[in-house]
Amino acid sequence: MKHILITNLAGIGDVLLSIPALRALRNLYPQAEISILVPPKIKEIVERLSYIDRVFTFEMGYGGGVPIRGLYHNFGVLMALRKKHYDLSINMRTIVSKKSAGKLKFLLNIINPGKTVGRDTEGRGSFFDVRLPETDIGQKHEMEYDIDTVKLLGAEVNDKRIEINIDSKDTGTVNGMLKNRGIVNDVILVGIHPGGMPSRRWGLENFAQVVNELSQKENCRFVITGGKDEVSLAKKLQDACSGNIINLAGELNTYELCALIKRCSLYISNDTGPMHIAALINTPLIAIFGPGDITRFDPRRISDRAVVLRKETHCAPCNNAECDLMKCLQSITPEDVYAVVIRLLHERTGQMMSGVHT
Repeated sequence: MKHILITNLAGIGDVLLSIPALRALRNLYPQAEISILVPPKIKEIVERLSYIDRVFTFEMGYGGGVPIRGLYHNFGVLMALRKKHYDLSINMRTIVSKKSAGKLKFLLNIINPGKTVGRDTEGRGSFFDVRLPETDIGQKHEMEYDIDTVKLLGAEVNDKRIEINIDSKDTGTVNGMLKNRGIVNDVILVGIHPGGMPSRRWGLENFAQVVNELSQKENCRFVITGGKDEVSLAKKLQDACSGNIINLAGELNTYELCALIKRCSLYISNDTGPMHIAALINTPLIAIFGPGDITRFDPRRISDRAVVLRKETHCAPCNNAECDLMKCLQSITPEDVYAVVIRLLHERTGQMMSGVHT
């Protein structure tokens, strides 16, 4: 194999969890040029992976239409990929619908690789030359599906580490931003991530109640995180909080976000990309799970410092982007979250005090 293309048109969490499989693929084909096709927001993550040679981006739209500029970009990328004459293309992503399957098949027909490998979700990936069967509702962790996919090619996976390469520049930038807002190294910092897919967002009023209650009883500061498309959401939460909270939504690149999460004493997040980052960095984490597939994406599989709050409902898991009822999330109360926050913070501060005495 001389030229290999990975397609993973998914979110941060999906791509991060594919890292052990990507590493194994590099070990299997050490001389090959390995390229990857990802959404633009993932580019920063994969650019620092030593076993990826080239990164291509593809505009997805995510529920809305792709703008004209994005369509031109996508056309140019597909033509460039077609000219590469890839020997092998591997799709490391579950196929959630017939519509998604049709889009992926269309892309691969244009790129025209010599051989295709992918995950055949409920028969939707029947167009792959080599297929890994899987069900809509996961039977194992997402990382294991990607590992099993490259094993179909003969790869051996002995190393399941998932590294996030935060450098000193990332840390320095974040420390400077916090210092300018009066947060120094000994301050207990609690991160709050209220965003993610609309159907997976715990209510802003719930986050605000937890922050306001903690502000009255605990000596800590709070920081809101979010992407550029979540700035207004984060501002609404900031306005609803009476506590000492700062808002860095839209101000950080991906690795600066990683550095910030690493700095936090505790991180509270919906089921979304930053939740996976917190788990991988091993920051104490409270993951608020609603309709997401807990078997596929349980952060406790990769961190012993993660706590998942989830209530069983008949309609979960599901892949709905929006939901009018949201029973799965409404059943999780601020009191549920607050109780876990207090326990984890006291464990954290107790360990810090123990360290001082020794």
